[in-house]
Amino acid sequence: MRNDVLDQMQRLRTERRPFALATVVAAGPPTSGTPGARALVLPDGQVEGWIGGHCAQPTVVRQALEALADGVPRLIILSPDDDPHTSSPPGVVRLPMRCAGQGELHIFVEPFLPAIELVIAGSSPVAQALAGLGALLGFEVWACDPDADRARFAEADRLVPSLDALKPLLTTRSYVIVATIGIYDEEAAHLALESPASYVGLVASQKRFAEVERYLRERGVAETRLAQLKRPIGTKSRAVLPAEIAFSVMAELLDIRRQRVGLTPLAPDAGSPALSAPRAEATDPICGMTVDIATARHTSERDGQRYYFCCAGCQRQFEAAVAEQAGG
Repeated sequence: MRNDVLDQMQRLRTERRPFALATVVAAGPPTSGTPGARALVLPDGQVEGWIGGHCAQPTVVRQALEALADGVPRLIILSPDDDPHTSSPPGVVRLPMRCAGQGELHIFVEPFLPAIELVIAGSSPVAQALAGLGALLGFEVWACDPDADRARFAEADRLVPSLDALKPLLTTRSYVIVATIGIYDEEAAHLALESPASYVGLVASQKRFAEVERYLRERGVAETRLAQLKRPIGTKSRAVLPAEIAFSVMAELLDIRRQRVGLTPLAPDAGSPALSAPRAEATDPICGMTVDIATARHTSERDGQRYYFCCAGCQRQFEAAVAEQAGG
């Protein structure tokens, strides 16, 4: 099963689909989870693999979906001795697990999200320098220009021959930098602003930038979208050489990525399923575990209110207590 999970993980990464990997790093008996057990949690809440009993799964799914939303890994500690008032260091989430088994699980949840696409229009020296920096800093680099080839863009993940070919490929995970340096600035900026791209930057002087803005406004680009066109200047010092300009642009892109622009929420137009809507959950009144209402197998009703349980043992204990109260 472990190999199956790793194979599935590799397939999802190849397809640029988001998922979270949950790995059991410690387990205290008598829990059914074992160290090294793994499962994948998809954006729709589907679980592939095995990390432990039914009680732990809804909690892990909820934490995995939160990790996909904020991009931050976390260590989940499920323990019968958990004190909700105990402070935890950053990245550690402590939650109660008071099922009949009374076991303990430590599960590391790590989100895997497709890299931001750095889409560079143009084959100028600035564009080439920017491609090298983008590859070094973890972007998926696309070079778009009729002259884009491996000699100029050895680090690029994808070569796109024209703006027409680029248009249907752009998503919310795209940062577009127009570095055509005056050759077809207007056309490239226009296309990018009409796309779902989360960031559009134009490498140009202030005067040239104003000219492009005026052109786009005359072509009917909405002011709200036109306001999204940026002149990226990430460093205070004046950049002159192509590599210096590319470095300044990259400084701004790193700041934008750090703000998680284009990373969350995951959007359908990114070629991946959107994060599922918040799942309806209930708290098991016996053990305190989180129960997914849609898939709950054990329920009871009392005084017009339905209760949900993580396992049959909790349900029996609840119903026994109700019967005792009724008999008393």
